[in-house]
Amino acid sequence: MKGTQQLTPGAAHLIGLVFVASGILPMLAAFDIGPLGRADINGPPWLGVAAGGCFVAAGLAIIAGPQSPLAGGLFGVLALAGLAALGNWVAFGAGERVCAGSFSLPGLWGSGDFTGLACRIPFGLGALITDAFLCYMIVSLLQKALGGPPRLARLLKAAEWLILASLAPFLLLLAVIAIGGAAATAVKPRWTTGAWPRNEEFIARQKAKGLWRGFGPKPPGEAK
Repeated sequence: MKGTQQLTPGAAHLIGLVFVASGILPMLAAFDIGPLGRADINGPPWLGVAAGGCFVAAGLAIIAGPQSPLAGGLFGVLALAGLAALGNWVAFGAGERVCAGSFSLPGLWGSGDFTGLACRIPFGLGALITDAFLCYMIVSLLQKALGGPPRLARLLKAAEWLILASLAPFLLLLAVIAIGGAAATAVKPRWTTGAWPRNEEFIARQKAKGLWRGFGPKPPGEAK
């Protein structure tokens, strides 16, 4: 099997520098330097440093590449830490929050500005997930720096459970939607025809395999 195709050093440096350049402007804006200023940051100045730092760290991680896994991992942790800082400030920081967005559900769609908890809760869920992945990346990087498994194996397993716990609300919502959709599909024919839906093709295949032979009437002449 062919291995994963890697960027050439030249391409990695070019893409990385583009990311770094993209992050410099918002970082300078925090100090009122350049075409952007603090007034353009919708919040405290350090948000500009965190937002721009995500791009700078991501660019440096790309430049480091697989040749420097520890350096690349460290810059990756810094990029994710910047994202976590932004999400946590919106969700749990002091002050009023106003978010513009939209929502879409089956048969229901809307958009507009959301304030208070309607703004904080979605960012809070995202922040918890980002925090969980950040913990996992930090432990994984420390494990790699210490020589790899089995060092910090318990902490790494705890971080994995933390990720699962942070994803639990979304997994529960998906399960409720799936179960609700299946129930609605079954109830509709029951309501209109008085009979529960049956997958006759599936039942016929199982009978042909002899799996449901004992549950139906026996053919004439079959021994009891």
